[in-house]
This record gives sequence, structure tokens and C-alpha cells, in this order.
Amino acid sequence: MTTIVRRLRLPFNDMHQPGLMGKIVLALVALVALSGVVSAIYRLFVGLGPTTNLTDAYPWGLWIGFDFTLIAFAGVGFTMAAVVHVLHLEQYKPMARAAVLTGFLGYVSVLVILLLDLGRPDRFWGFLVYWNHHSPLFEISWCILLYTIVLTLEFAPLFFEGLQRPAIVKAIHKVTVPVVIAGVTLSTLHQSTLGTLYLAMPHKMHPLWWSWPLPILFYISSIGAGLAAMILIWILASKVFGRKKIEMNLLQGLAKGSVWVWVVYAVLRLGDLLMTGTARPMFAFDGPSVWFWIEMILMALVPIVLFSLQRVRESQAGLFIVSLLVTLGVLANRFNATLTAQYVNRFTVESVTETARYVPHLLEWVMQIGILAAAVLVWYLAARFLPVMPEAVKDEH
Repeated sequence: MTTIVRRLRLPFNDMHQPGLMGKIVLALVALVALSGVVSAIYRLFVGLGPTTNLTDAYPWGLWIGFDFTLIAFAGVGFTMAAVVHVLHLEQYKPMARAAVLTGFLGYVSVLVILLLDLGRPDRFWGFLVYWNHHSPLFEISWCILLYTIVLTLEFAPLFFEGLQRPAIVKAIHKVTVPVVIAGVTLSTLHQSTLGTLYLAMPHKMHPLWWSWPLPILFYISSIGAGLAAMILIWILASKVFGRKKIEMNLLQGLAKGSVWVWVVYAVLRLGDLLMTGTARPMFAFDGPSVWFWIEMILMALVPIVLFSLQRVRESQAGLFIVSLLVTLGVLANRFNATLTAQYVNRFTVESVTETARYVPHLLEWVMQIGILAAAVLVWYLAARFLPVMPEAVKDEH
């Protein structure tokens, strides 16, 4: 690998070298990623039936739940782009490259998972030719495709800077502002339209998850997820690469911003349930109500309370743990909307009963974890050999 890097003239291969334990971890991650690739190829050849437990009752399962979570998590890209280039908070610029890399790999992972989840993956191009203007999925598909292209353009300067091609880097930087504006616009559209997708299911979803502000809630929660992702990634990457300085002032600023994001989310969601008279299921003490409070506590109430405490914001461990809990809360929210909240009408789906259950197939887990492992491995290699972290970043002007 080092020889290849030198031939490519990548100048940043002298960063913190992984020790024996680090190499073992990297080898395990690579092995998991390889198993995911092999399983994915097998799925594409044999179809969904032998490789998943998806049914007419549960056409959306593990992959879609992770897809929607990854889209929210990858919101770190447009969130930090908006912070730096729209709000002009230039002090957060050192974090922008790591955010773009995370967003780019997040959306690539989403596209791979969607390809696996399609019943006919060979027809993935259908939305490009057959336009259904009335379908939320049509807008989501186009926005995700276009935003992935935008992220590719935002990531390109890192790659060409590593290859020591300053002319190309300078040319790309000239279009930074319109590219960022396009990225923020596309992200706003498809992050919110994911909520619109569920608005089309009023008779299939539990009232704790179906409500008119779903598009706004999905958008706001993607911003909160992006801020939490940035804190997690910054702390982890700084530790992995042996950075002596972790910019605590920047992390504290993100934590303060998270408080207000989740306050708006909690007021809007709880207020909607109260005003529409659907708050009673919150206290039913059944499965849906328990899952509702798990996601609300983890992704909204925990950051509101704990990030408001100065001693938590001044602690790396505190910032990391709270951000991790937020991520788990967003994961619960997206899976609840996909699985917990979904009702199946036995009168409209033949051979489906009210006791239908879905347990992901082993290969579903192998492919999903393999994709995540591959994303982690590529992130590490990119940050290892490209100017992603501040120590490796040269003056762009």
C-alpha cells in the first residue's frame, strides 16, 4: 500500500502509523467487508427470496431501516457545509473535509444498499427514463443521485490535492459556492421527502409516527444526526490518528447547536401529538409506546438536557457518549417508522395475518454489516493518505 501511495505521489503517508492491535482491527474490518461483498454478489445472482426474510407483510426490512438512518447520518455533509459556507462560521472549516468524506461514503453506501434491496436491480435506471412526478420516491431517487454527484465534486479537491494537482484543485474551488448551495438544496429536498413518503401511508402507520409535520421532522432530525455524527467522527479520528489537539471549542459549539435543534424537534413533535388529540398512545405502555419513548429520550431529551450542562460539553467522554446516544436514537426513529409503526391490513394482503413477523435473514445482516465495514475502511484509508484531518491540510489559497 505504501509503495502504491508513493507512486501516486500522495504526500501524507507519514501520519500516525497503526500499531499491532490497529492492524489486527483493520484486517478484521477488511474481512467483514469482503464477506459483505461476496454475500451481495450471491444475492444479486439468486434474488431476494433465498437471501432475505422480506414478505408481502414486510417489504421493507433491515436494509431500508439502515438506508434511512445512513441518509440522516450522512446529513453531516450538508449540515457542516451550511455551517461553514451559509452561516459563515469559518472556525468550523477544519471539520468540513471530514464531513464531506463522511457524507460521500454515506450516500455511496445508501446507493449500494438500495441496489441490493431492489427486486430487479438490473432496472435501477428506471426512474431516469420513466418519470412519475406524483411519487415521493421519484424525487428522493433524483435528489440522492444528484447530491451524490455534488458530494463527489466536494470530495474531488481532496483527491487531486493528494495527487498534487493544484490547477485542478483551484478550478474546483472556484465553483465551491454554487456546488454547496446545490448540495444544501438537494439535501433539504430529499431529507424532508423521506417524511413525505410516510405521509402516503395514513392507514398503515401507528398514530405516534404518522403526522402532517413528518417532512419537517425528518429534516430537523437529519441536522441533529449530522451534528452528532461530526462530534463522533472528530473524536474517533483524532484518537485513531494520534492527534495531540482535539478542538474542544468547536465540539462544544456543535453540542450547543444540537440543543436548539432538538428543542425545536421535541416541541414540534410532542406539540403535534397534543394538538391533534393523538397523545394518548404515548402512555399505552405497549410495544409502540415503549419504542416511541426510547427514540424520544435518546435522540431528543438526552442531548437537550446533557448538552446544556457545561461539564458535559467540556468532557470528551461526555460529548462522545451523548452523541452516540443521539445516533442510536435516530436509528430507533428510522426503524420505528419503517417497522414498528407499520400496520398490515389483512383484508388487503392475502395470506397475511395480524401476527405476521419479520426477523432479518443472516445474509441480510452480513451484507449490511459488510457495507458499513467497507465504508469505515475506505474512510480510514482516505483520511490516512489524503489531506482530510487538519494536520494534513495545506493552505487552499
